[in-house]
Amino acid sequence: MKVSGSTIQQLEKDKTRSRCRKWRLWATTEQGRKSKRFTGTYTQAEAELKSFVAELEGAVPNAETFGAYAESWARWREASGGFDPGTIANDKRNVRALLRSPLAKMRMDSINAEDCRSALVWVRENPASGRDTLSGTTMNKVYGVLHMIMSQARREGRIAHDPTETVQPPKVDTAERKAMDPPELMAFLDRVDQLPLDGRSMALYMIAGCGLRRAEACALRDGDVAGGVCNVVHSVKERDGTTGDPKTFSGKRSIPMPARVAAKVDEWRAERAALGLADAPTLCCNTRGGLLRPQLLYRWWAGDSKHVGVRDSLGCAGLGLHELRHSNLSMMARHMTPFDLKSWAGWSSIAPARIYVHDSFDAMAAAVDGAWSCNEDASDAPKTHQNEKQARE
Repeated sequence: MKVSGSTIQQLEKDKTRSRCRKWRLWATTEQGRKSKRFTGTYTQAEAELKSFVAELEGAVPNAETFGAYAESWARWREASGGFDPGTIANDKRNVRALLRSPLAKMRMDSINAEDCRSALVWVRENPASGRDTLSGTTMNKVYGVLHMIMSQARREGRIAHDPTETVQPPKVDTAERKAMDPPELMAFLDRVDQLPLDGRSMALYMIAGCGLRRAEACALRDGDVAGGVCNVVHSVKERDGTTGDPKTFSGKRSIPMPARVAAKVDEWRAERAALGLADAPTLCCNTRGGLLRPQLLYRWWAGDSKHVGVRDSLGCAGLGLHELRHSNLSMMARHMTPFDLKSWAGWSSIAPARIYVHDSFDAMAAAVDGAWSCNEDASDAPKTHQNEKQARE
């Protein structure tokens, strides 16, 4: 895109140029005038103007609208088959939000960082749900999709620069997940032992005892659990109740079961046979021997407008079902290497540990005491050896 002229506009009219810090950069192109706001000194604004002109001159002409490209991007993601149906559904929802914004009708080659920021503000203030505004967490996900779309367009050579690179992602404002410490987790399992033994309470054991995702616990085939080993190879899809692969490729894993969990499995199998459900295809089956849906497990756990959840009777008011997995992984992190924890949790990398492994002052204190006592004992060893040598001489 050819630039025929450029200038700097001072926005703080009541200040001298040397004291002004707010500017608008203008560039005249074959497609009309382009502008960009800038905060800094005049000298910095001059340098930024040169970069702005260089960016415009390197732009790739592309009259395709953002809306058209975003829709094709969403179709490609779905057709690739490389993403979980839940991920695809979330992508489509966030794309629809962006398509309602003014960004949808803009040319791909004319979109800059300010346009992206304005679009995100518009989406937040005009939710389709009827709420006043969307949360920061929701907007962070909308930004993530916008960034993926523009990054893909840049990699394909449709645009010269990704305008979202300089856009600050909205801050996540969801409350941090909670986790029980190990003694609380053991006490929780003691209380679960007092519940009527069925597929739902068995699922709680698999989540809290083995750190499974609820969809993985519900999908366990009876033959997947044997010899003290739990083989995670399936997951129930939340949307339609079908079974398929776990959330990620790394979700397929074999993990050793704690003795307490293995004993509970044996107890449940005997009880299940007595109930006439010995032929149920899944271990954590529903009361009729069929597949236990993750949504129904959560409703039994947390309750709804018509039913009181079992978690209140277990002393876990306000605790999410997924936070049982957090509790387990936080406990196991104290006893495993990061790589073993990755396999135990079914992660493709160790990065999720930043979310799932919760800080524990008591655990740090115990580690400090153990490390120092061990090394202090080791430092005493040569002195003792020297004393024994002197005694022999």
